[in-house]
Amino acid sequence: MSRRKDVLREIAAAINANGAYHITEWFTDGFRLHEPGGTPRPVGHLGASQMMDEFRTLAPPVNLAILDMIEEGDRIAVRWHLTAIYDGEPLSMVSIAIYRFEGSRIAEDWGIPLRGEWP
Repeated sequence: MSRRKDVLREIAAAINANGAYHITEWFTDGFRLHEPGGTPRPVGHLGASQMMDEFRTLAPPVNLAILDMIEEGDRIAVRWHLTAIYDGEPLSMVSIAIYRFEGSRIAEDWGIPLRGEWP
């Protein structure tokens, strides 16, 4: 098992538990989010924090599950399934994301929803 995969598992666990986010441990100073049609984010820890804070808008039970995870070189592809309550309505979203790592921290994130969408 790789440290990089562990980072993604830690992120999911923190989201599910509404726990602490370890932005500086999980993301590089130059982190970039590439999200077609999404809200542009600042580069770095501020952008990573803004991205992660969107999960705080969800009501329990929040469950971000890793369905598949494949590692090749400095990249990991993940198929995610998110379920939660948003604005009193059930939310179910499946997405695929590819993460590029520098060492054990995420440097870039390309995410595409497959089914459902963030309201």
